[in-house]
Amino acid sequence: MPDWKKRFASSYRYMRVDRKTNLDVERLRNICNGGTIERNLDTNYETGKVSYKGALDLGSDLLRVYLEATFPDGSVHLEPLGTFLVSTPKRPIGQALAEADLSGRLAEVDEDEFDQPRSVPAGTNAVDYAAKLLREAGLEVIADPSDFKLTTAWVIGAIGNGESNYRTRLKAVNALLAAAGFSSASCDPLGRVLLRKYIEPDKRAPAMAMEEGKGARFVDDGTEEFDKSKVANVVHIDYSTSDESIRGTAIDSDPNSEYSTVRRGWRKAVSYTRSELPHGSTAAERQANANAEAQSLLVTEQSAIHRLTATHIYAPVGISDAIDVRWPSEGISGNFAIRKQTLTLVGGCPMELEMRRFER
Repeated sequence: MPDWKKRFASSYRYMRVDRKTNLDVERLRNICNGGTIERNLDTNYETGKVSYKGALDLGSDLLRVYLEATFPDGSVHLEPLGTFLVSTPKRPIGQALAEADLSGRLAEVDEDEFDQPRSVPAGTNAVDYAAKLLREAGLEVIADPSDFKLTTAWVIGAIGNGESNYRTRLKAVNALLAAAGFSSASCDPLGRVLLRKYIEPDKRAPAMAMEEGKGARFVDDGTEEFDKSKVANVVHIDYSTSDESIRGTAIDSDPNSEYSTVRRGWRKAVSYTRSELPHGSTAAERQANANAEAQSLLVTEQSAIHRLTATHIYAPVGISDAIDVRWPSEGISGNFAIRKQTLTLVGGCPMELEMRRFER
């Protein structure tokens, strides 16, 4: 593995990728450097833009972008940055360059509606079924193991406008993953879909240290935000099936708590919904477990968001990765998780990182 703390000269390769094999088949030489790739925790798939000369018609094939890094010892490393669907919606007449839009492979299932409703029986392994839905669409899947099974039957792809109908393949996949305690589906740079267990940001091992000083690899500039106004003091969770509905509730009324209903003098509530009932063999047990989960979420909701943005020379990190920030001159230190990452395809492949952590 290359040492990304060392200086490197950068260039880029743009490769045509066969959809069936996911292998590079042809180098494209009419795409210009200077494009962008954006990954965002709040969107379903990565996006980007590149400029090109002439025509860029890949048919059903894909585009893979590589950073070609040449290090002082002469070694060369090809680092994949993403695998994309390519769209060329318009071409300016009389101009040398046109712009193409890039979309990650999950775009293929983001608008893929089921032809008929499907019943997913109780006892189905949720992650295995989510992986099955993706593989049916021709995507390669790498999934963490899970023994979580649905406690009630689900119907996906039902006719109607409600989110709970999971009309599209990706909505159904992400709902199943959420039920199993997994993060939403994402893609690695080779276009393979990753199904990963959710880990709290403060429990993730740092993927990189961002440290100021002589060997610093980031620009000594950026922004810092620490907004406590959105911290809640009431949490509701609504569990609902065709047979039963339960609302779990947790309220912070502790006079010693900075955000409590007592100290603030007003209530700020957030709500969650679940399509599975809480565990328990009786209504009282299910209610107690619903309240316990609400209490757990209240602890999370009472974490104020500490947000940091900075621009760093390329390193192999991605969305949700933890960054160990060591910026003593600004009084900033500790782990932050990447929420948004924008790569610019120029010298050094700079990454604009928006990072955050939750502080209680």
